[in-house]
Amino acid sequence: MIRVNLLPIKQARRRSAGRTQLLLFAGLLIAELAILFVFYLVESEKLSTRESEVTGLQREVSALESEVADARTLEQEAEALNAQLAVLNNLEAQRIGPVRMLDEIQAMLSPPRDEEERVAQLRKDWNVEWDTRRLWVESFSEGEGAFELEGMAGSADDVAEFLQRMTTARHFANVQLEYVETAGGGRSSSAGQVRLVNFRIFGELSYLGYAPAPEADAEQGS
Repeated sequence: MIRVNLLPIKQARRRSAGRTQLLLFAGLLIAELAILFVFYLVESEKLSTRESEVTGLQREVSALESEVADARTLEQEAEALNAQLAVLNNLEAQRIGPVRMLDEIQAMLSPPRDEEERVAQLRKDWNVEWDTRRLWVESFSEGEGAFELEGMAGSADDVAEFLQRMTTARHFANVQLEYVETAGGGRSSSAGQVRLVNFRIFGELSYLGYAPAPEADAEQGS
C-alpha cells in the first residue's frame, strides 16, 4: 500500500489562504484610504470655495463701509453748506427786505396800473375803486423786527382799507391798528373845511426767507 504525505500540501494551502486574506485586507485598506483621500479633496475644495466667498463678502462689506463713510462725510458737508446758505439768505433778506417793503407800501398807496394788477388786488380782497390819494403816511419807524406807522386819512374807512392791504402784505405780520382819531385841524378845499383823521398802525416785519424775483430786479436795474 502506497502512502502519500499530504501535510505539505495542506500547509501550502493554508499559506496561500493567508496570503489571499492579507492581500484582500490590504486591498480593502487601500480602497478605504483612496475613498478618504477623495473625500478630503472634495471637502478641501468646498472649504476653499467657502473661504473665497467669505473673502469676497469681507471685501464687499469693506467697500460698503467706505461708501457709508463717504456718504456721512457728504451729508456733513451738505449740512455745513446749507447752514452757510441760510446765513447768506438771511443777510440777503436783510439787505433787500427794506427796499421791497417800501415798494410794497408804495403799491398799497397806488391804483392798479393795468388789468393784471387789478385782478391781483381783487384776489387780495382790496377795494380797487379806493382813491389812494385819501391816505398818506407821515412817519415810519422800524427796529428789532417791529414797525410803527403814522399817517392821516380822509376818514376811518380809508384807514380800514389801508389796514386790510397791510394785513395781506408779504413783509408785514400781526398788523394792528392802535388808534384812529379826528385830527385837530383840517384842510381847506373849494367845498369847505375837510375833517381828517390821524391813525397809528404797528406790527412785525418779515424779511426772512425772502427771495427777490428776477424780473423785479431786472426792472430796478433798468
